[in-house]
Parts: sequence; C-alpha cells; structure tokens
Amino acid sequence: MNGGLYSYDPSIEYYTENAPVYRNNYSSTFTQHTTNNYLRHSYSPCTTHEDIHLQNKKQANTINQRHVNLINLHQQQQQRRQSYFDKHNIYNDISPSTAYYNRIHAQTRSNTTIYPQPKPSASSLKIKQSKETLPLTINRQIEPNSIIVSTNNSFQPIVKHQPSMHKPIADHTSSLVKPLSDNNDPPLDYPNYTMDTLIQRLVPSDIYKPKDSFIYPLLMCSRIHMRPSLLLNKLAHLTINSITNLTYDRGVRTMKNFLSILSQWTQTFPYDFRNTEMMSQLEELLRKINSYTSTLQNNTKHIDEKLRSKLKALAKYEEYIRQLDKKAAHCPTQTGLYTDIINECPTSILLAQQLAHIELDRLKPIGAEELIQYFIAKSASEEARAHPNRIHHNGTTSSNTKSLNIIHDIKLTTTFETYIQWSNRLTFFVTTEIVKHTQKRLRIQLINYFIDVAHECLRLHNFNSMFGIIGGLNMQPVKRLKRTWEKIPRDRFEELEQYINATKNFTHYRRALETATDEAKRHEWKIDNIVIPFTSLILQDVYYIKTHSKDYTSEGGINLQKFYSMAKFILEEFMQCKQSNCSFKRDDAIINYIVTTPTFSEDALMLASFECEPAITSNEKEKLSLLQKSVNTSSSKF
Repeated sequence: MNGGLYSYDPSIEYYTENAPVYRNNYSSTFTQHTTNNYLRHSYSPCTTHEDIHLQNKKQANTINQRHVNLINLHQQQQQRRQSYFDKHNIYNDISPSTAYYNRIHAQTRSNTTIYPQPKPSASSLKIKQSKETLPLTINRQIEPNSIIVSTNNSFQPIVKHQPSMHKPIADHTSSLVKPLSDNNDPPLDYPNYTMDTLIQRLVPSDIYKPKDSFIYPLLMCSRIHMRPSLLLNKLAHLTINSITNLTYDRGVRTMKNFLSILSQWTQTFPYDFRNTEMMSQLEELLRKINSYTSTLQNNTKHIDEKLRSKLKALAKYEEYIRQLDKKAAHCPTQTGLYTDIINECPTSILLAQQLAHIELDRLKPIGAEELIQYFIAKSASEEARAHPNRIHHNGTTSSNTKSLNIIHDIKLTTTFETYIQWSNRLTFFVTTEIVKHTQKRLRIQLINYFIDVAHECLRLHNFNSMFGIIGGLNMQPVKRLKRTWEKIPRDRFEELEQYINATKNFTHYRRALETATDEAKRHEWKIDNIVIPFTSLILQDVYYIKTHSKDYTSEGGINLQKFYSMAKFILEEFMQCKQSNCSFKRDDAIINYIVTTPTFSEDALMLASFECEPAITSNEKEKLSLLQKSVNTSSSKF
C-alpha cells in the first residue's frame, strides 16, 4: 500500500515524507450486511481503480442542480465559515452541573489540600518550618529585561578536571504520571507566597533538589504570573550566585542538581524553548556550566540533544498538518459527491481503529503548558476586545500591562488548536457524509454505520471520537430528518446519548473515563490500552478552575493551592493519556480520506438537509428561503 502525505514512523511518533496518495488502489465488490443497514465490501487489487471507481459512481449517482448549489455555496463560504460549535466547547447547549465545580472552588478558595497527606505533629511541623524558613526572600533583584547571557558572573574552574563519567540525566516524563503528593512539598495553605519565594525554593544546592511534585506545578502554572524566560533568568542567576563561595566539589554537585531541574523543564515543557530568548539563555547557560566543569558535559549534551529532538519532531508534525490543510483546501468539492466513507472503509471496526490513529497522532504532540498558555492568550484577547483603545506606555495598544508581560513569550499553541479543529472537523465530516445523499436508503445505511463506529470507539475508550460522531448525528441537518430516523433502531443510539447527557456533570462519561484510566494504569499502559478523553470537557474543567479560584490569597500571596489543583487535573485527566498506544494496522488511504475530503459549511449542510427532506414547519420554510436567497445573491456576484 502506498503511503499518504506523510508515512507514520513509530520510532519518532510522527510522519516522514512520502509520495501523497489520496485514494486506495482497489476496486470494490459489495455484499449486503444482514444485521446492519449499511454495505460492507471486500477489496481486490486493481491498477485502474480510479477510472473504474469514477465511472461506476457517475452511473449510479447523477449530479443534479442540488449538487451544483451545494458546490457553489461551499466554495463561496469556505473562507468565512465559522465553527458550528463554540471553539472551546463542541456542545453549546450543554451546561454542566455546578456541584462538581463548587467542590473544586471550595477547595481552592479555602486552600484545602487536595492531596491526602497525614497531618504532621506539632514537633514535626516546627522542624519542617525551620527547614523551609518561610517566607524566603531574594537578596538581589533582577531587572525584568535582563538575561543571564548579559550577566557579569563568570564560572572559573578551581581545578582542571577529567571528562565526566556520569550517566546522562534520566528522562522525567514517565515519573510525572505519579500523584503530585509529597510530605516535603511546600504547604499549600501558606498565605504569603510570592513568586520570588517560590523561585528561591526552586534553587538547588549541593544537598538539596526540589521534588518533581513541586517542580512540575511551578513550571506549568508560574506562567500565569510571569514569563517563562524571566523565570529561567531568575533561577539561573540565583543558582550561579549560590556557588560563588562554595568549594569546587560542592559547586559541581549544585550544578548537577540544577541540570536535573533543567532536564525536567526541557523534557516536560519543551515548547517553551521555541522562543528565541529562551533558547539563547539555555545555550549560554549550558556553555558556562561546561566551562565551570568538564565533568557534566555528558549531562549538558544530553539536555541539548533531547530538546532539539523534541523540537524537530514538533516542526515535522506541524509541517504534516500544513500539508494536510493545503490538500484539503485544494481538494475539489465534487470529489466528495462521488463517494462516501463506506466505499473507502468497509467496516465500522476498521474506521474506529483509524480514528484512534488520528486521535493519538494529534494528542501526543500537545504540551501540558499549552492548556495554560491557551487560556492566558484567550484572557488577553478578551481584555483587548473589551478595552480596544487603551494604550500601553510604550505606545502599543494593550488592554492590560500584566497580560502583555505574561504573553510576551508568544508560544503558539498550534498543536492544541489543531486538536480542537480536528474534533470539530469530525463532527462536520459525519454530518456531510449523511446529508449529501438524496436517497433515504443510503442515509439510513450511513447513520447505522456511524452508530456502529461510535460504539466501537466507546469500546476502544476513544471518547473524543465518540463525542465527535454523536455530535455529527445530533447536528440539526441530520437530526431534523424524521423520515430517515424512523428506520433507525433508537436503542443503540440512546445508549450512546447517555454519555453526552450533562445530568450530574456527565456522570456516565466520567465514570467510564475513570474505569478506562484505572484499567490502563493497572496494565501499565501497554499496547492497546487506549484512553482518549473528551477534550472539550477537559477545557471546560480547567477553565473553571482557572477563573473560579483566585490567583492570590487574601493576604496577597500566590495561591499555591490553585497551582497544584490545575497541575494535578491536567496531569491526571489529560497528559497521562498520551501514554496510550495501539497496534492496529494503519491505513493511510482511509486516514487521508477522513482528514482531507471536503466538508460542507453550516449553511450548505442545512440546504442539503432540505433537499433530503423538504421543510415542513414555518421556521424551516423561513430558513430555507433565506438559504436560497443567499445562494442566488452569491451566484449573481460571479
């Protein structure tokens, strides 16, 4: 089988260049499936598949005036099409119960520890507080715009040392799926934290290195209060200053602990370093550490190579997405009218497996920090719209100085937004595949087919695709087809609908997700232990935590409870699912059809729906009239 735009390489988890093929070189023979009302077929090789395929389809389906209208409307509205659903929530009509969120809000508002820890005795509490010496202060202030490459502190080795015999620093990513709880973590209910005290606690020494369970929330959520480049600046500056009066051996141990923190940062949040300022700081910092001691050169080299490998993989993935978008934009609209998904993918099981591949392809590149950065940029954008004429002191238009400083490190959330776009596309894809057929028999086959696919996605624990398919079946252009739905067994579809029921905050879905996750953990995320959560609901949850818990305590300190709450939720609900892997055979022809075949806009879908079944109610007739006027007006412009 020929590859697609890019062929998948499991060794790097992304795609390698290959000749694009957008159709499977097979001919089809159909056999009626007895239990379902859609057609299955078997494949046999055929070198002239394209010609035979198009000839058969042209004979079976004639393009009437309806198709011409759909094509014109789709082409004219393609550039200005807006998502049928809200960008951050596929189901606009679903308002989750507040009971779940009220509990989170109560915890964050009262600084109640969310990690079960034994209460320390009075004596142990005194010992712990004496070690922490809270609140900590930074003796030397650092100018916000200074960077470590411009500091005057230089490392001078005390003695000539031999090259390092140390092993590279271990990969921290897998350890992060453990619960964020540690008795040595800073108390969450301390009311006077500042970013400076938290950064000071992050600074290592020769005998101290902060726990991963503290490093992870701080690196992820500190961007709410300051730019990552400034955090790196301060952390490096303080660490460099701390070894000034140390012996050489103690300085080397301190630098080794510092490199361990940098290793976790670059491996867990590598996209921070796509920023030129961040990368320049890191390169200069590693160079100075090498000049201080040659014993850590293996460690610095490992950090640099691992980071560059991750960034290269990200660049390759983004190029793959650009190629897909380019192909989809130039794919003739008529192509989708000659065929449908059943012709390309004969069974519901096969389609569910290919959807799992697509989901994991798009899920794994997402960084946890993207969810936080996404909401920071969203908040800044909302403020800018609310105060469009507010001028910043440097002459640039800005709504808020703090927001401008936070998003100064512009790290595009490309992979995260791509995943959201894919979810929306799947919904429109399902609806388009159904309503483009004027024959009721074909629509019945396709609806039954997609119901079977959704059940198979549920069995595979691919909840995101399951929600996307159900969303497509529930879109108004399909939902209004009453004569079509009369022939559909409702029981199997109603089984699926209980998962999108918002009663008690999606109880059925959350219970199923928890069960699937526990099972995957029990089997240590082995092959085919797949868990793909419903992304829009995770966005909703994170956004609620972010907006309904205060950034600062009543005493004016940083609300560390919020840091841990957000980090724990993102880690346990989203990031751990990136460990999912599947052994299903990949079919690039089917995947290319799903991700590149044209989909109709919202108006085009409604127009096609009215061609399938005529408007009955007054509202539908009015809607149809408006759509027809829109088509005639648009056509007159050409």
